[in-house]
Amino acid sequence: MEHKGQTELSGEEKLFLVLAEQIARPFLQMSHLAELAERSGGSQSSAATAQWQTVQTLSQSSLQLVDGYALSLRLHAKLTPLNLEPVTISSLLYDAAQQLEPFARQYGVRLELEPGPRATPVLADRSVLQSAMASLGQVFVLAQSEAEEHSPVWLAAHRSRYGVVAGLYGHSPQLGVDSLRRAHQLQGRAREPLQRLVSGPAAGVFVADALLGALSSRLHIARFHKLNGLATTLQPSQQLQIV
Repeated sequence: MEHKGQTELSGEEKLFLVLAEQIARPFLQMSHLAELAERSGGSQSSAATAQWQTVQTLSQSSLQLVDGYALSLRLHAKLTPLNLEPVTISSLLYDAAQQLEPFARQYGVRLELEPGPRATPVLADRSVLQSAMASLGQVFVLAQSEAEEHSPVWLAAHRSRYGVVAGLYGHSPQLGVDSLRRAHQLQGRAREPLQRLVSGPAAGVFVADALLGALSSRLHIARFHKLNGLATTLQPSQQLQIV
């Protein structure tokens, strides 16, 4: 039964939602099995332990993308309500960095945090915004891991005249432009997002932009300390509450 205010998903979107939720199950099982193997493998070699850690890290990161995509569809259809509250960007970026750390370590990429304006909360759904930042982070980690020099990936925020800008940044000159273009191309071809969700270079950008859309925000090209990136601009919660 549909509740008042719900938006009807298209047939393909319904299919993607069901498939995304089904795909999430084996990733969750893989993560649990890897954790159990790591805990009970006292006699295992260090190489075997490292392999199980890799399985756990990659399954968790893939699960995060699939869950984020499914959440964006549920939010779009208003099957899941937004939980809007004042969110401090500095603490949110810290939590996103913690969530992203095992994935970055797996690829030998260092994360750096520039928390920005601590005293300026924004009105947002914290879990949705954090999922968007973590999804975006996977794209930047993979890009930096393929660069000649493994430069760090920055999670950063700063004030602008339009609001609080929060995003991910790296040294790749075309990273933001190319990733955003590919993500927008995926939005126009409905059969491709799920197919590329785990392995596609723009998957994390696609998921992040879809999640931010639920918050009436979008990704845009951004610069930070001569680094290139993708960010979103959020209005301070005081302004939104007045409106």
